[in-house]
Amino acid sequence: MAFKQLLPLPNLNFQMNRCLTHGEKACREEELLEIAPQLQQFDPKGWFDQWNMLARRAEGEGRLMHAAYYHRMSEFFLPEGVPEKAKAYDNFSRCFYAATEEENLEVFQVPYEGSSLPAIRLAADDPKGVVVLHGGFDSFIEELYLYLRAFPAAGYTVIMFEGPGQGRPLHSGLKMTHAWEKPVGAVLDFFQLEDVTLIGVSLGGYLALRAAAYEPRVRRVVAWNVVWDALRGYNRDKPEAFFAAIQSGARDAINAMAAAAREQDDAVEWMITHGMYVTGTETPFDHLLEFTKYQTKDLSPLVEQDVLLLAGENDHFVPVEFLELQKAALTSARSVRTRLFTAEEGGDQHCQVGRLDLATGEILDWLNSLQE
Repeated sequence: MAFKQLLPLPNLNFQMNRCLTHGEKACREEELLEIAPQLQQFDPKGWFDQWNMLARRAEGEGRLMHAAYYHRMSEFFLPEGVPEKAKAYDNFSRCFYAATEEENLEVFQVPYEGSSLPAIRLAADDPKGVVVLHGGFDSFIEELYLYLRAFPAAGYTVIMFEGPGQGRPLHSGLKMTHAWEKPVGAVLDFFQLEDVTLIGVSLGGYLALRAAAYEPRVRRVVAWNVVWDALRGYNRDKPEAFFAAIQSGARDAINAMAAAAREQDDAVEWMITHGMYVTGTETPFDHLLEFTKYQTKDLSPLVEQDVLLLAGENDHFVPVEFLELQKAALTSARSVRTRLFTAEEGGDQHCQVGRLDLATGEILDWLNSLQE
C-alpha cells in the first residue's frame, strides 16, 4: 500500500497509515475513510472513540486481526492513567493472539531485573541466521509481526522483544533505558545466542547501535531509521540556544516554552506527553534532559559490526541529514551500507510506512549478501 494523505495533521495521518500500510491484513481502507472526517483535529478522546467503534465492529464480525490493529490505534494518543488506555491495550493483545492462534508463533517471557520482557519467536525451518528485532518510542512487538513474516520464509529465524519503556513492560511500569545493551543482553542470554543480527525500528535505530557498541554477540546491526541525535531530530526547528538551555538546567524556561508549544502543535503535545510516560519523567524539561542521552555521536566509533542504515527522504520525525552524519561516524565498522528511500519509489516516510516491502527487501538482500 502506498502512503496516503487522509488527514490534514501530519502526525495523525502518519498513524493512520501505520495501519493502512499492511492493507487488508490489518484493516479495511473503506473503514479508515469512514472515520477520517471525524479525525481532522487532534482530540485523543475523539480518536479513541472512532477507532474503538471500528474495533468493536471488527470483533463482532470475527475479523480479529483488524480488531487488534483498531484497538491499538484507539490507545495510541490516550495519556497515561486514562482507564481506556489500559483496557484498549488488553483488547489489542487479546485480539492479536486470538488471530494468530493457529500460526507458527512462540511466546516467551525473558527475565529482566526482577521483571520480564515479552518475546515472540518466528522460527525458520532450516535457519541460516537469527534476527533479533525491537521497536522504539511507541511500538508493540505484535505490530511488527506483519512486517516480518517474510523473514522465516527467507531462512531467518526472528525473535522480536519489547524492552523497558515499550509495550507490555511499559504498561507494567518498566520505563525506558538508553543503555539498550542491557535488555538485548538479557534476550541473548535467555535464548543462548552468540551470533545475531540486531534490528532497531524508529528510535530503535539509536537503541540498536547503542547495544551493538557494547554487546559483541551482535555481529550485524540495522538502524531501521537513523537516529543520530533523538533530541535534535525531534526538535529540528529549535535554535542552538534551546539545546544549550537544556544542558544548563534552565528548567523553568524550558517548561514554559514546552507548555506554549504543546498548545500550538499536536505532534509536540503527543511527543512530550508520551515521552514523559516512556521515560518516567515528571516534567517536559526532565524528559528532554533524559533524551540528551539518546544520541550515537559518542558511541559510533565503538561499533565494529556490519551496519545497514535505512532512511526516508520525507521522514517527518528524523532529518534526512542524519544518514550521512551517522555513516561518517561509524569509523570502526566492518562495513556500512546505506539506503535512502525516495518519494519516487516509495518508502520515503518514517520507517518506510507505505512501502514496508522495500525496507524488508533491502534488509534481506543485505543479509544474503553477507552470507556470500
